[in-house]
Amino acid sequence: MLRRASDVTEASRRSSGRFGGRRVGRWLARPIAETRAVLEGPVVRNAAYLYGTTIVTSALGFLYWFVAARMVPIRAVGIASAIQSAARLLSIFCVLGLNTLLISELPRGRRHARSLILSAAAAVGVFTLAVSGLVGIGLGTLSTSLHSGLSDSSGVIVFALLSVFTTVMLVLDDSCIGLLRGDLQLKRNTIFAVSKLLLLPLLIRVWPNPAGTELEVAWLSGLIISLIFLARWLGQLTSGQSSRLDFRQLITKRRLMLGHHSLNISIESSGLIMPVLVATIVGAGANAAYTVAMLIASFVNIIPFHLSTVLFAISPGDEATLTREVPKTMRICLVLAIVSAPFFVLFSGTILAFFGPNYELASSALLILGFNTYPLAIKAHYVAISRVQGRMKRAALWTMVGAFLEVGFAAAGAVIYGVTGVAMGLFTALLMEAVLYFPVVFGVLRIARMGSKE
Repeated sequence: MLRRASDVTEASRRSSGRFGGRRVGRWLARPIAETRAVLEGPVVRNAAYLYGTTIVTSALGFLYWFVAARMVPIRAVGIASAIQSAARLLSIFCVLGLNTLLISELPRGRRHARSLILSAAAAVGVFTLAVSGLVGIGLGTLSTSLHSGLSDSSGVIVFALLSVFTTVMLVLDDSCIGLLRGDLQLKRNTIFAVSKLLLLPLLIRVWPNPAGTELEVAWLSGLIISLIFLARWLGQLTSGQSSRLDFRQLITKRRLMLGHHSLNISIESSGLIMPVLVATIVGAGANAAYTVAMLIASFVNIIPFHLSTVLFAISPGDEATLTREVPKTMRICLVLAIVSAPFFVLFSGTILAFFGPNYELASSALLILGFNTYPLAIKAHYVAISRVQGRMKRAALWTMVGAFLEVGFAAAGAVIYGVTGVAMGLFTALLMEAVLYFPVVFGVLRIARMGSKE
């Protein structure tokens, strides 16, 4: 009898264990299914390629500036990083909105993709070449901090070529996104990051320059090498299509280009102005430290923009897809912001110490920059939603207000608290922008929630 009782007890334990396991399995099934649904689909897949690009370029960029910091005086690093940022800023003005225009046009016109891509690249390349020489001379004349890097013809030529190739690569990289081939952009940027890193020590030894021009030449060389590979891959992808340059198709889309152009400038200009602003107000050495801090923070803060870029690529004008995908991408951004913030609190000083004692002055700035993720997610999704809904002019107006807030608060912070003040001013401006943009983002989330209940 005792044996039977113990057998019954053991059987009941096994049965309860099985039922308990089933209950746990059922309890876990829903979050696992929801996580899988969030991570599936072309938005997250191509955003993953874009983030892979960020990891590669940021990690190898980290090494690039680390090598520069160890081999080149901090003032030269600050000048070179400011000139490189100025070239990127100029490229945003000279790309004329064609990069994001291609994101929306290529999914609907794949049969003429090669002609459209070549026409856009040629147009922006010629325009940038005409403008960049004048800008380089102007910067060298007006800015005392950048004068030594742009005081002679070689410095201006390097700046002009850097601007031209940066602008052309904006068009080609975004063409990959428009074709939903983010893997090509990832490969191109990997080649770019590796080649410039390998060339950097050689150029520093062969061509040392007190203004850090060798850093710019290494960057430019990496762009040219990666362009050769990407041109070949895009040629294979559009094999059999016409290579004829047709600028009329760009002219017919001039209003759409203007909308994209104004929105792109308002979004990206403030971030590219920051290094120039820091170099001018705080000093070239401080800008070197701030540039490294921004590079580290971008590992996390760039993800919302990648998600929103691909979101626009797959749903130009398609609000149903937008409503379905925005809750997924915003959920990813929220989790990312919660997880990453403690990392910056704990390790900002430790990371910057690797670059040397002069770079530790940006430790507090890096900590603050680490809290920008979710405000940037709201901003990035506001932009994507506005593009899909055809409200680019209105969005450009509000994001331009945001850009003025960012630059203005950062400049005031720089005057009062130096590099830390720049980060504090930027964070304050982003919080104010989040308040401005959230009603639009929340409107899409609310529609999605109502649809899921039905």
